[in-house]
Amino acid sequence: MDCNLIKTYYKNGHLWPVDTFSKGIIIPWVESNFPKDFSLVFRIWLAFLCILPISSDLNAQNAPRFVKTDIADSGVKLYLPGTADPVNISYSQDSSKVYTIETIDSTTGDYYHFGSIVAELNGVDLQGQEEEMLIQYMDYLQTALAIESTAGYGKGHTLETHPSAKGVLDYWVDESDDHWIVKGWAAESTIFVMFIYGPSDYPNQNVVDVFFKGARFAGD
Repeated sequence: MDCNLIKTYYKNGHLWPVDTFSKGIIIPWVESNFPKDFSLVFRIWLAFLCILPISSDLNAQNAPRFVKTDIADSGVKLYLPGTADPVNISYSQDSSKVYTIETIDSTTGDYYHFGSIVAELNGVDLQGQEEEMLIQYMDYLQTALAIESTAGYGKGHTLETHPSAKGVLDYWVDESDDHWIVKGWAAESTIFVMFIYGPSDYPNQNVVDVFFKGARFAGD
């Protein structure tokens, strides 16, 4: 609502006959014998009316609604915005089972992809080598995804819901100039590589944090 527009109709202690709001709503105001303190009441009401949309915008912050999503029969779960595409299941050369899931969200006004690659490693125990294996796998993905520049791996991340998990974070740009935020988690025999990518770095850090911290290993 345009607060300046409202103010133009309140002059000299009077409300004038017609008030037209920005969305085409017409409210007839008829001058009458208002209480003497009406101007103060009106100013308070006007201030509230002007602040309300600003507060609403701050609260909304263009944040998507996250849905807890099962990754097929793996036992692992993610929190994804909206409804994801069906999970794709494949097998690597060593018979490790690989799940891929992705969804697109446009609450920011641009299209961003949220998703994850989840690998259940065949006959591998990651204990003590979580970060090393994550980095090897993320290096492989950089080639597969035609990544042209990276910020460099940030290590030492932890996941509150799974204390044994180790995390690695990086920022990528691919050959199409899409910007990726990528976070990997590894524990026991499972690797998550979670990602958000779109035309620029995702603008809401709170959403990024909620998404990456939403990884749930089997049994969590």
